[in-house]
Amino acid sequence: RVNIVADPLGRLLANGKLCVPVEEGLDYLADLVRESTVIPGMRCVEPSGTLFSNAGTGPVAELAYTLSMGNEYMAALTSRGIKTETAARAIRFTFGTGPDFFPEMAKLRAARMLWAVIVKKYGPETEEASLMHIHSVTGRWNKTLYDPHVNMLRTQTEAMSAVLGGAGSVTVEPFDVIFRSPDEFSERIARNQQLLLMEEAHLDKVSDPGAGSYYLEELTSMIAHEAWKI
Repeated sequence: RVNIVADPLGRLLANGKLCVPVEEGLDYLADLVRESTVIPGMRCVEPSGTLFSNAGTGPVAELAYTLSMGNEYMAALTSRGIKTETAARAIRFTFGTGPDFFPEMAKLRAARMLWAVIVKKYGPETEEASLMHIHSVTGRWNKTLYDPHVNMLRTQTEAMSAVLGGAGSVTVEPFDVIFRSPDEFSERIARNQQLLLMEEAHLDKVSDPGAGSYYLEELTSMIAHEAWKI
């Protein structure tokens, strides 16, 4: 499976401008989606919630803004003649994961619910088009410069909440990424953190471990409701 990170709206948000007019950037994106359909499993549109989470938003606001970007991409692609199923299959969402363990789990669970509602409004021919593919990246705004090894604990719980919330893939950033270029040691530790969750905690064995938990189900419902209002 191959993912190409194309996010013109995210670049516009981060930089205040694009190298081309916005409509031209969306035309390019539509061309990219058409070209990538010949490669099975390729996703090339990636609305990035890390722009919001690393700017200090909470889980609800990050979810709302990221889904809004996803909806904008769906509208742009379908208006350019791309089928709903093709457009939806081209999108993979990236969310940042912060320190709030259960709310971060609930955020990803709520994301899948709300994205299904959005895609169904575009009239897909199959239910599969409404499936959401999520990539998660550990956050940066809450990491410390003064005792950086503590960041390993923080990224580990963040990665754990992302997996339990239903992320399909996870990036654990090295503990020193916020103040220097990561070295061989910090990169190796970051990779090992993911292996610990898979090989020793066996978090890859259950698809939705929070299902049926009253607290988590209620929290998921609350976050979905508040994000939808935004």
